[in-house]
Amino acid sequence: MHLPESPPRPRLGLAVATNLLPPVAWGYELWRVRALTLLSGRRFPLEEEFAQLVAALEPVGGGVFADLGTSTGLYARALLRYGAARVYAVDLSPAMLRVAVRKARGLPGFVPMLARAECLPLPSESCDGVAVGGSWNEFPQPERVAAEMARVLKPGGRYFVMFAHASQSPLQRLLALSGLRFPSSEEVQATLGKVGLKGKAWREGGVGFVSGAKVVGIV
Repeated sequence: MHLPESPPRPRLGLAVATNLLPPVAWGYELWRVRALTLLSGRRFPLEEEFAQLVAALEPVGGGVFADLGTSTGLYARALLRYGAARVYAVDLSPAMLRVAVRKARGLPGFVPMLARAECLPLPSESCDGVAVGGSWNEFPQPERVAAEMARVLKPGGRYFVMFAHASQSPLQRLLALSGLRFPSSEEVQATLGKVGLKGKAWREGGVGFVSGAKVVGIV
């Protein structure tokens, strides 16, 4: 079993550090259920987001997946409800994972994992798919996350990334001071493509998406 050496731990920005607080974890889904509607400028319910997630990662039934920056486990739970055999719900916040575990009761195959997305304690080529639901904006080292995604994916394994897209809004410039990053879809696509994760990028208002697959023989 090949596991990567742990890279130097980056200093957490304010936005990421707040996710360690229990009150933030308790209230996270109150925001998250409305997030894409607010960011996209149209009605965008979780059910539609989950449908896009599952379509990008098909076949889901019986598969093994990793949900990076799982927060309270929204994507992990959705994948299990669509028939995934196991989902590694990865987050660096104990508070978020405690809420995720509580919400996933009754869903066999939910595996909480306290870890950084930059250094996954998973064997190489152990996952059929990898999902990232918004946490891409918080990763301080997205290139390392991309490399880890490529490492743990099986050849031909699929991925789905959703994130707050770059804009010229003063609010984004203010939030960037807290450590959040706001890339474009093309920038995320390029970062993933460098490690053999090829795919398509698209945008809905302030929401960016990239999905595709690990090219066989590249990583």
